[in-house]
Amino acid sequence: MDQGVDLAALYVDDVIYWVPADRPQGLVEEVPVEAVEAAYIPQVSTPWLIIGDISDLEKSRLSLIFSAPPLVLPATDWAVLDPSEIQVPLAEFVEKTPATRYIFLGEQALAGLQAQEVVTIGASKMYYFPRFISTLTDEEKALKMAFWNALKSLV
Repeated sequence: MDQGVDLAALYVDDVIYWVPADRPQGLVEEVPVEAVEAAYIPQVSTPWLIIGDISDLEKSRLSLIFSAPPLVLPATDWAVLDPSEIQVPLAEFVEKTPATRYIFLGEQALAGLQAQEVVTIGASKMYYFPRFISTLTDEEKALKMAFWNALKSLV
C-alpha cells in the first residue's frame, strides 16, 4: 500500500469507512432497497375538470351553468373529481392530466390555490371558488356574477 489515505476525508460528515481485516476483499453487504410507490394520478379524459365534494344538487346546477352560452359544454366535456384523489402537488397534477380547464369548488386544501382568481399553469387555466354554487343565495348576486365572469374567462 504505497498510496496514502487522506485521514481527514474519512471523517467528513462524521462518517468513518472501515472494513475489518477478516472480511474478504470485495464482499459487500447488500441492503434491500424499498420500492417507492408512485403517487396515484386519477385518469381524466375530459378537457374540463371540476374538483370538489360535489353533491347531486351541485352537479345539476353545474349542468345548467355549462349549458348556457358562451360555455355550452356537453356532459362529455367535463368531469367531477373528489379532491381527496389528488395526492401530488397541484402543478404536477395539472401537468400529468389531459384536462386544460380546472374549477375547484368548495373548501380545498391544495397548496397554490388562490380564491376567486384565474391562475395559469402551463397551458392550463384554473379557477378556485371557495363556495358551492348551490349554497349561493339571491342576495349574493355579486358572487354569482364573479363566478360566471371567471368561467367566461376560462373559455
